[in-house]
Amino acid sequence: MNPSDHEFELERQLREVPVPGDLVARLQRIPEAAEIDAALDAQLSAVEIPDNLVPQLHQIAGTPVLVTRSIRERSGAQRQPSIAWAVAMWASAAAILVAFGIGWTLQMQQNDGLAKNDVTTDPVANHLALATPTESQLELEWLGLTNDEVAQSVSDPNLTELAEANLLAPSLSQVSLPASLASPPQSVNIHSLSEELPHDLLANTFLMRWQPLGANPAVASSFGLPQMILPNSSPVTYFPETKQYDRDFLLREASHPFTSPQDPAVRATKVAVTTSQESFENVVFSERPWSPELLENARTEEWLSATGKFYVPGQPGKVELRTAAGPAVFARAGTQLLQVGVVGGSADPKDRSPVHLTIAITPPENEEHALRTWMPVKIALRETIENLQPHDTLTLVVMSEFPYALIEDATLDHRDQWFAALDQIEPGQTSNLAEGIRFAAATSLTKPGFGDIRRPLIVLSDRFPSLDQATNRQLRPLIENASQQGIDFAWIQLENENYSSILPPPAALDGMGRWLVTNSLRRLNRFLDQQVHGASTLLGTDAEVTVKWNEKSVGQYRLIGYQPVGGDFVATSHTREIHAGESATLLFELVLPEDGPNDVATIDLTWHDTDGKLQKASQKVSRLQFASSWQATPMSLQAAQLTEQCLALHQNSYFSRRRGNTTDELENWTSSLNPAFKQHASFPRLELLLPGLPD
Repeated sequence: MNPSDHEFELERQLREVPVPGDLVARLQRIPEAAEIDAALDAQLSAVEIPDNLVPQLHQIAGTPVLVTRSIRERSGAQRQPSIAWAVAMWASAAAILVAFGIGWTLQMQQNDGLAKNDVTTDPVANHLALATPTESQLELEWLGLTNDEVAQSVSDPNLTELAEANLLAPSLSQVSLPASLASPPQSVNIHSLSEELPHDLLANTFLMRWQPLGANPAVASSFGLPQMILPNSSPVTYFPETKQYDRDFLLREASHPFTSPQDPAVRATKVAVTTSQESFENVVFSERPWSPELLENARTEEWLSATGKFYVPGQPGKVELRTAAGPAVFARAGTQLLQVGVVGGSADPKDRSPVHLTIAITPPENEEHALRTWMPVKIALRETIENLQPHDTLTLVVMSEFPYALIEDATLDHRDQWFAALDQIEPGQTSNLAEGIRFAAATSLTKPGFGDIRRPLIVLSDRFPSLDQATNRQLRPLIENASQQGIDFAWIQLENENYSSILPPPAALDGMGRWLVTNSLRRLNRFLDQQVHGASTLLGTDAEVTVKWNEKSVGQYRLIGYQPVGGDFVATSHTREIHAGESATLLFELVLPEDGPNDVATIDLTWHDTDGKLQKASQKVSRLQFASSWQATPMSLQAAQLTEQCLALHQNSYFSRRRGNTTDELENWTSSLNPAFKQHASFPRLELLLPGLPD
């Protein structure tokens, strides 16, 4: 390395050395040069020099050849003076070097160029700077002012001006350490209010205005409420009351038998479709999941509606038909399945303003609690990100003991990161609801309020009744202040919605935003979709499907689900509304003769739009549409088959008993499920039902 490169490298390393901010103040406190010289003279005057040192040095310098004698020839008397002379000489040299070093060090500290990281031209300093630093040398000593000095600086105007000048100086980066000396990577810090405040000025001001909350921070969830399953009824009949249907079989087996379209009376099947999924949620998310009494009242059409999220999405604001066909793998050979889906498109209005949605959730206490409250929320949040537009963002706040933002400003392109973040929330964490609300409000304020952006904040918890009076008094002014700054609050108590009348909102939340009591997945989906789009999610009502069979192509058919109960053959499934993103499913088993025309059936859909006008849609089904194998079957039909068979096995239904279906058979077909299911936002809906799903 040539001298110029050597000096350039030395200068670069010295400029990267971190300098404490108060170094100038410390250097100003060093004594003046005159005092340093006086102290140095005093130390040098105290050095004792032997009397005969000067003549001996002149004799050594004047001798041309160094005179030596053998050690063996020296006597004891001759060795003693030599030892004394050597000790005196080395002591003097050491004292001179020490004094010179002290003086040089003080002069270097006094030099203003050191504060500016100027490179010294001293070869000794260059050598020390190029030497490899040890771990102890890399440790920086804090030279900041002590508490007493800080108190003194308040009254000293010179030090105050000096401290203000240091604050304006540019920050210097630290020297990069070798890999062997670098500290191990630290885990991601969870930012909470107890550690640091958000960098956004608006949120920072908001947080500093309010002290940390939580007079009763660790509030427990409320258990012990009995479960109420209210009966539902619908005045709509959904199949022709003709003799061709075995009415005794319908009452006895609660399922439709096979019938032949050769009779004109049953050549058309008219069904009032439903999007309800109440029995699915009662079985899976209740206090007694998978109990026999709940499974006894479970309805196939509601389970198909709950897992019917794998259709091709509909057009915005439209209600559309979807059909799929393929082999019935759980029936005898030659039996086919025809699926008719009624799909609601998005309710997103045109040219709407962007939204930054902040969602705050208390973590579940245990596994049972997670299944009742967290699992419906998790599924709803997975499906919410699919409804975002390019300029929309999502932020998730976990209201644990120390609230933190799990993921911020997630867009539609971050769906995989969003799914991974939701999977990180595990049961067994302590919650702090009051402090979580405060932190979530501050986090929502970090999104700049440019233009007409909306900033709704949804707080989901089952712990609202546990907030005491002291905490409510602290929360009320905070929530009012956040509302004045543009935060739209919504509070969801995760409990059976039948108890909405006995679970009033806490005093801090009363009148501040919307209060909702529900743990229904379907209700959560609608509410979140409405918050994202800022519009009603209702698309149509009273949807009916009429299937006109071609008697030349269909030998027999039967309707799966929509089974009647009672002597009046009235269906229990209700909810004749179709909202954005919801779907209804009709599933038919068909026996097709080998020879016949391609046209199998014509499907007509009628419904009323939001203005009350009657709308119609029609679609034909051909033999060419039937898939040749299970692997070629569309995703929506695979999900429908597995869902129907899962419920049939639990209920030990008539056709499941006759065909000898088993759980092993269900697990076998589940293991060969389409791999694309794993990447779908609604995959947990199906995962809750089926065994043997691939990892």
